[in-house]
Parts: sequence; C-alpha cells; structure tokens
Amino acid sequence: MVKKAPRRFDDLAEHRRWLHRAEQVATAPVSKGGSPHPTVHVGAVLVDARGREIASAANRFPEGVDRRRPERYKNGHKSLWINCAEQLALMQALRHHKKIAGARLYVTLEPCAVCAGLIGELQIAEVCVPVGSKRRYAKLKSKWKTSIETGVIKLAESGVRLITVDTQKTRKA
Repeated sequence: MVKKAPRRFDDLAEHRRWLHRAEQVATAPVSKGGSPHPTVHVGAVLVDARGREIASAANRFPEGVDRRRPERYKNGHKSLWINCAEQLALMQALRHHKKIAGARLYVTLEPCAVCAGLIGELQIAEVCVPVGSKRRYAKLKSKWKTSIETGVIKLAESGVRLITVDTQKTRKA
C-alpha cells in the first residue's frame, strides 16, 4: 500500500477564509452582533492552534449599555462607549475557558495600542490583517492611526507575529 503525501496546508487560502469570516462578523446586522459604529466596522475571529474558531466579535457597545442614545455617537465620544472587536473576542474565549495561548487572531484592522498590549499579555501567536486595512477605513481619526502604529510596535516587541494578507485573489491569464 502506497502512502499518500500529506496535503500541503495553504496558508494564504486559510488566512483569506478567516479574514472573510472577520469581515462577515463586522458587517452583520447589529441585532446579530455586528458593529453599530457608523463608519468603522471592525471584526475579529480567534482561531486555536488546530484551526478551529473559538471566538468572534465586532466592535460594539458592551452588553447592557444602551447603544441607541445619540449623544454617545457625537463629539468624538464613540471611542469611550464602544469596545474593540479584539477585546470582545478575547473576553468571549476566556469566558468559555478556551485555550488561547498560541492562537491566531484575524482582524479587519490592525489592533490599537490597548488591544495589542492585551494580545501580547495573552500570548496570542499571530495577528492577521488585510493588506492596506488602514486605507480601507477612510474616516479613521488621527488618534486611532497613532494608536495602531503604537500597537504594531507593541505586537513586535511582545513577540506576536503580524501577518498582512492580500485578500484579493489574483486572476489567471
């Protein structure tokens, strides 16, 4: 009997699949956990070392906090009320006692400084984001761009590998 060679794992296809899932989480209807943010919909999916989804979340208001109050969206106050997708996905995994050390986090935007610190502390192995994700969020404020730049440094210094993924499939000629 001839043994078949093990199937080669296609990292790019796998990364694209999980980033697509993170995008679905971010853009789901608010009633189904999607982001209520008017312009920046961020999704995160946490995948364990065996390639199984263990948590997912979009940036949103914390449970029980009234997202319908209009003053919470004005004058730059949104960031005080809305939690990051990464924080919520990590909390979901911890709440359900999932093993997260060595996991991979797929996010539609690079983590901010606070989330990057949490990711490093929790020993997440890798964070995957789409190439050019900051450009995609045209209305991203300067303070968040600076926070993301700091976050990228924190990830690197914490030993978390940041992987940028070209999510566009190339056409064959």
